[in-house]
Amino acid sequence: MMKKLDTILFDLDGTLINTNEIIINSFRGTFEKHFPKLSLSREKILSFIGPTLHDTFSNYTQDYSIIQEMISTYRELYVILEIGEFEIYPQVEEVIKKLHNLGYNLGIVTSKFRIAAWPSFTHYNLDKYFKVFVGLDDVVEPKPSRNPIDIALGRFLHHNQAIMIGDNQGDIIAGKNADIYSAGVAWSIKGRNHLMEVNPDFMLDDMEDIFRIIKIINGE
Repeated sequence: MMKKLDTILFDLDGTLINTNEIIINSFRGTFEKHFPKLSLSREKILSFIGPTLHDTFSNYTQDYSIIQEMISTYRELYVILEIGEFEIYPQVEEVIKKLHNLGYNLGIVTSKFRIAAWPSFTHYNLDKYFKVFVGLDDVVEPKPSRNPIDIALGRFLHHNQAIMIGDNQGDIIAGKNADIYSAGVAWSIKGRNHLMEVNPDFMLDDMEDIFRIIKIINGE
């Protein structure tokens, strides 16, 4: 008998909550402070969305202390810029509430530390609906490793089929590495075509589209 989909894992930023401009401006301010002569295009900054801060900054310096200073600068800027500037994507609250009421296991798998992700996550009371939250503090290796997904799945009392949904290639690859379904979101700031490069099993045109995908997986 085919296993039914009962577990849905989501990335947070850029997937459920639009924090893209906050992230971009935080990166811009960090580089202006630490590498003032470096000119970074918006397109280049977009490539920083997804990987950990440490991974991004270590491409520009191998000095551990400078990397840590850059992370601190980024976080300070993010907290300042974040106030009142993030918004939830259309249909997210309604769909998450409906999935919760239908009894699905819901989890967040983010490459942010919990303390950084928590304000926007709780602002819209999403924490009411998610049983599992896996942040960077919880993992040995971040996405695209399967480690965060394995940790998330291990925190549910039981699960059958699962899917990982996100706005970055790393989300999709992590799902593939963990041998679960993967889906991209068409509203990713990097664009649908960027996500299609890594062959997700599905693409969500909007949040309601998750119900179409559930039916396909369950063979309905």
